[in-house]
Amino acid sequence: MPIDLGFKGVELQPGEHLCGLYAGVQQRDEILLPFLRVGLESGDKCICIIDGTESSAVVAALGPLATESTPAGAKRLDVMRTADVILRSGRFSAGETIATWKAAVSEVMYLGQFSCIRAVQTWSQRDVGPDTSELLHLEAGMRQYLPLYPQVMLCLYDIERFGAELVSSVIKLHPRVLVSGMIVENPFYLTADEIFLTADDLLAASHSHAKESPPN
Repeated sequence: MPIDLGFKGVELQPGEHLCGLYAGVQQRDEILLPFLRVGLESGDKCICIIDGTESSAVVAALGPLATESTPAGAKRLDVMRTADVILRSGRFSAGETIATWKAAVSEVMYLGQFSCIRAVQTWSQRDVGPDTSELLHLEAGMRQYLPLYPQVMLCLYDIERFGAELVSSVIKLHPRVLVSGMIVENPFYLTADEIFLTADDLLAASHSHAKESPPN
């Protein structure tokens, strides 16, 4: 069954994910909060990794629903800071990010108390965000992982904080992109094979540049 994302009538099928572009905290919350609220109202497990805002602010904005548990005592909502979860080493790693999501979702499914998982991750800090190569590897890995469980995911990027190169890469990696509350079908979408080829090209270029650079 399609899953209502809580805004503009947007729906996803289980196993899908959607890229959203926003400008500033207000636009982010117009996507983030309805997505989480409708999930809590539906009895879904909600996982939010937030960047640029304290976890307590998200919980407060959602009201009493955010602190409720299931009859068996499982938390319905987990809100964590990016710095505490996928940037614990101080830098972004696609492999570590995928491993983190796998562990979190596996734990939820093991409890057997939720039929659907809603996950959202926001990016607003340019200095610690993913570079293009890592982003490509993340996308390739998530495409393989997401369909394994009844889950949907939003990846939200603040276009005021990231350069044109990363925004362009983000758009190419997703068949549909959420812009200003509207879903845009993407004619520049890269297939899985194209993602791996592009990632390999970027990695080769990086190694070549490193060899050409003179030692300090």
